[in-house]
Amino acid sequence: MAKAARWLKDLRSTVRRTYGQGWVLEEQSGNFKVQKIEGPRRDAQGKAAKRPTICTNIAFAPSSGTALQVLIGELIEKMADLNLGLYAAYELTSKAPEKGAGGSVNWQEVAKRYEASRVSTGQVKAATYDREERSRIERTIELICAKGRGAANDGPGVMRNYTSQHLADLKLGGVGRKRTLLDVSRFLRFAVKKCGAEASYLPLEGDDLQDLIGLAETRKEDKVPVKPEQLFGLIDSLYQKPELRLAVTLVGLFGLRPAELKAMRVEDGKLKVGNVKRNRATAKAPKPDRIAYPLEISELAGAAGQALAQLSSGLVKLPVGILNAQDFKTCGHTFRQYLDRHPYWAALVKANPGLSPYSLRHGYAYRGALAGIPLRQLAASMGHDVRTHMKHYGQWTDEAGLDAAFGAANAKLTASLTKRQQQMQQQQ
Repeated sequence: MAKAARWLKDLRSTVRRTYGQGWVLEEQSGNFKVQKIEGPRRDAQGKAAKRPTICTNIAFAPSSGTALQVLIGELIEKMADLNLGLYAAYELTSKAPEKGAGGSVNWQEVAKRYEASRVSTGQVKAATYDREERSRIERTIELICAKGRGAANDGPGVMRNYTSQHLADLKLGGVGRKRTLLDVSRFLRFAVKKCGAEASYLPLEGDDLQDLIGLAETRKEDKVPVKPEQLFGLIDSLYQKPELRLAVTLVGLFGLRPAELKAMRVEDGKLKVGNVKRNRATAKAPKPDRIAYPLEISELAGAAGQALAQLSSGLVKLPVGILNAQDFKTCGHTFRQYLDRHPYWAALVKANPGLSPYSLRHGYAYRGALAGIPLRQLAASMGHDVRTHMKHYGQWTDEAGLDAAFGAANAKLTASLTKRQQQMQQQQ
């Protein structure tokens, strides 16, 4: 075996003094090969220790000593901070965007990679990213690159500055506040784990993140359902607006999410509804279409079948704004706007604080519970699991509902008892 060159011996010695034992530096194909021996070179049984290995793109030459030491330092930092192995740490380091001025991370390049990862994997549509996430990421980068007093130099600081500067007017615990901070958090994590940014830019998590989001005031009326008599009055008031009447009938009698007006069709006489929720899980394994079953109300017997016939034939169409909505979220907003402009609905909301377009869907769940439909079947028709149903749809009740439920149950019990007594008398 040829003796190592003097410069290589000196470099190995420097690495040992700086970074500790276990680093092996050798040549392969004209570049440095680096190994990290885990533990003693041989155990008690004489078995050789594991030697994770990477082949770098650093030339095997005396002039590369500084570059190699810098690389090893970065590897050690990422292995410790992100709990990575040698190969994974090198992959992260080697694929990091080119550094900007002064050796800082090229955040604009990170943003490009982040956008590509979000859109190409189907987690969000390009139009949705442009409308919602792009401005949030641009603001985050501005805070990262800010200088002077109060500027942040780590992920938690960036998130706190973002909250104070851009979210002060959003209510604590609100959906807008939560979504924004989750977007910022996702971007920072991507920068560290996919683009080689310093681990200090990892975002807040757990209770620390929740403190920034805040706790929303819980109000019982947020889940107030539209009662059967209210639904009848609303649909009846839309007699001269057949397009909106069709939309309200479908949402109210079939328990749809307003956004699902853009994802439904009639097939074999049944209403098939597609998935309108886009997230990482549904992007990998899209949910199959479901069948939404109607829950009629006595005052409008046959209205569900009539609505399906109108939808299938095209004799009555949905409102133009809903048909032309570019995405599901816009469809839901448009449905709300149509209702808000309708005088009867405005009066109904004024008299019943807490009503919202989603109350039509809550009303469906309420009628289903009163009708005694098994929870599993009711949840399946609405497009969610039992746990979600109980959390969001199965908790509301009032005195009238209790009276109706127990009145019906007692009527059945009384009728059954009376029938049994009559049978016993006949036998005697």
